[in-house]
Amino acid sequence: MLDAVLLDWEGVLADTGAARRDALLRALADEGVSSTVAAYDACCAGLDVRSAAAAAVRAAGCDDAPFAEIVALRAARAFTERVAEGFSLTPGAMDFVTGAAHRTRVAIVTQAGRAETELALRSAGLEEAVATVLTVDDVTDPPPAPALVQRAVTHLARLRPARANRVVVMTHTAPALRAARSAGVRTLAVGAPAHVAAEADGAVDELCGLTLDTVVALTGGVPASTGR
Repeated sequence: MLDAVLLDWEGVLADTGAARRDALLRALADEGVSSTVAAYDACCAGLDVRSAAAAAVRAAGCDDAPFAEIVALRAARAFTERVAEGFSLTPGAMDFVTGAAHRTRVAIVTQAGRAETELALRSAGLEEAVATVLTVDDVTDPPPAPALVQRAVTHLARLRPARANRVVVMTHTAPALRAARSAGVRTLAVGAPAHVAAEADGAVDELCGLTLDTVVALTGGVPASTGR
């Protein structure tokens, strides 16, 4: 069996894409920068909030790092407020996480911030099923650098083995998939477009009906050398 499953709650356990986009567009507008949904999709989709803010500010013709940080802080605050109002888990998310947690360790590894992630897990009632939480706030290099995944694997290995070839990252963005592959773990794309899913070891459209055994099969099976 797998040593761990690492999940990004955004886009996998909850569909937050529109809320994340609207929060950044609102932050830009509050700072006097005009942008559009099309511009966001072209340069910001799939990025963490700081990288997305920097990309949006550059696209608007203003390469100003301190200003981009202000926009990022505004966007993060607006997004957290939206999460606090309530959100729905994707179909099958609760069953998959609770079922997987009975057989292996489930960790949240996300490009979202810690405050919004912990709020989301509390609101969804998933805190008890999650062994650990690693967010973009815990590293200096966001995806596609592998630091976030590497840190999660190292943290889990402090208690018992977490071997890279027996760890699967489940996410839906190209930067996160590339980061996971760079860290040497297996990958499963969830609800990702075909061109993104092609970068993963396996892919599914949704979590509904998904089991840990299916995750193993889709990502290459249990390594034969383990004898298990």
